[in-house]
Amino acid sequence: MTTAFWRKINIELLAWPLGLTLLYVMKPDENAGSLCLFKNIGIPICPGCGLGHGIHYFLHGQWTASIQHHWLAPLVVVVLLYRILQLARYQYADFKQS
Repeated sequence: MTTAFWRKINIELLAWPLGLTLLYVMKPDENAGSLCLFKNIGIPICPGCGLGHGIHYFLHGQWTASIQHHWLAPLVVVVLLYRILQLARYQYADFKQS
């Protein structure tokens, strides 16, 4: 593949599916270390805490557990899937023009 091909690839189109895939395969464990910056520096309140676990449970069809971890998790998954489809359409049209 040429460098022109790789320059046309949208990084966001690679990042969102990769992120959702990693959240799908992760193993949520309450004893595992947290990636939350707020929690790691000692601030107990974080608006995003539980979102990753919520997305994981939503992708596995565990709707109640998803909403219990973070009430925005289902909405985030739907928005990200919409964004991925939107970017894929743009990418396809861009490659088709070339």
